[in-house]
This record gives sequence, structure tokens and C-alpha cells, in this order.
Amino acid sequence: MNQSSRPFYWMALSLIGVVIAAYILFPIFWLVLASFKTTGELASLPLTFWPQAPTIEAYTALFDETSQSSQLLNWPTLISNSFIVAVSSTILVVFFGTLAGYAFSRLHFPGRDLILGGLLISRMFQGAALLLPTYRLMNSLNLQDSLLGLILLYSAFGLPFATWIIASSLREIPFELEESAMMDGASRLQSMVRIVLPLATPALITAAMWHFVGAWSEFAFASILMESSDNKTVTIGLASFVELFTIEFNRVGAAATLVAMPIMVVFFFGQRYFTRGLLAGAVKG
Repeated sequence: MNQSSRPFYWMALSLIGVVIAAYILFPIFWLVLASFKTTGELASLPLTFWPQAPTIEAYTALFDETSQSSQLLNWPTLISNSFIVAVSSTILVVFFGTLAGYAFSRLHFPGRDLILGGLLISRMFQGAALLLPTYRLMNSLNLQDSLLGLILLYSAFGLPFATWIIASSLREIPFELEESAMMDGASRLQSMVRIVLPLATPALITAAMWHFVGAWSEFAFASILMESSDNKTVTIGLASFVELFTIEFNRVGAAATLVAMPIMVVFFFGQRYFTRGLLAGAVKG
């Protein structure tokens, strides 16, 4: 490629990227705008794109105890359950993933690389194929319809990928840094906590973000394990909400925006760490 054609090449790629982004984001953007419209405005013709009289009525209806949507679905409970499950499983995954990743990156034992590759291969199995055996396992352990059971399940599914990301990142950190700390009197645990983990912060944040988003938005396993309304999560509530209030697009949009808000906040504040963590794990993984 010559120098004269290079600007046109990048301009074409940028244009394609903008078109693809607009195609993907337009329905989401319209749904968010619909959440600020009234039911009458959504039913009127011609349909307007921007809200003529923006209102948060659809959002307040979700938490208004006298509204039909609040009586059918307890959104504060749904949100708190999802936060408990997502945050708790994320803490477990990052903690044990860090220990396992450190072992795979620093210790030498038979089958180390084979086991680490097997952890990544385990991500290839589709979740739908594991629904029935998972249901029977959780039922036999008396963990069905339990937030604790869902936390342990999400942790088990998220740990392999988190371990792989963290181990790949830790392998890029020179072992000489730890040796220097241990020569100065630090133990292996102290050198790991004070020297290695601060340098591996992008990988830890990437693993935490990846798992939190997956745990927050997971639906299949939660739908078959959670039966009582007190233990359901926001994804189950959103699916039920769409079935109950399909015609009221403003409330559906408000519920969908509410469910997506934590994910958007996580990526907004952790995007640069997320990118750095993925690139670090892709070099020698």
C-alpha cells in the first residue's frame, strides 16, 4: 500500500466502523429514548424519534408500590439479588483466579500448560448443553432456588477464563522483581501482594469486569434455578416484564435501560484497563 492511498484506506475503515456501530446501537438508543416518552406519544402517528415532552414516569412506575408493574415485579429485590450474586461471584473469581493464575505463571509442575489450556477449552462448551446436569447437581446439593447456589455456579463457570487471563498477564512480569524482594527479606506471599499484583492490575480489572458483566446479564441458569420471586434476578424480571408489558414500550425501555446501566457504568470507568488486560493476556497466553 503506497502512502497516497493510505488515508483513503483508513477513511474507508472508519466509515465502515461507524456504519456497523450505528446499525448495532440504533435499536438500543431508540429503546432508551422510548423510556422517556409517554404511552400516548409512542402510540401517536407519525412516530417521533426524540421525546416531545421527556418524562421519567416509566422509571418511577417500576418502583411505585401502587403501580401494576411494581406489584407484579419487585424491582428493588431483583436489583439487590443481581448485585449480591454478581459482586460476590466476582470477588470469589478474582481471588481464586489470582491464586491459581500465580501458580500457573510462577510454579513448575507436571501438566501445567496442559491444564491451563484445558481451562480455556472449557469455555468452548455451550451453556445450554449444561443446563440439565447443572439443574440436577444443584438440586441434589439443595442449592436450587438459592442465591448461594447461583453465586457458586457463576464462580465455577467464570474461574477458568479469569485464571487464564491473570496467568497470561503474570507471565509477562519478570520474576527477577520478586527475587529482589525476597532477597530483601520478603516472603513469596509478600512479594506477590506488594510487587506482582500492582503490576497485574489491568488483568485483575479485566477479569473482574468480564465476570461481573456475565454474571449480571446471565439468564439461562438463573431461569431454571430460581423459582421464588424473592430470589429472582433482573434478567428474569426483564423477561417477565416484556411478556407482561409488551405494549407499553416506555416501561419496557425503562426496565431494559435500568438493567443495562450497571454494565455501561462498569465499561465507562474501566474501559482502558479492560483493553490493556485483554492485550496483555493475548501476547503469551
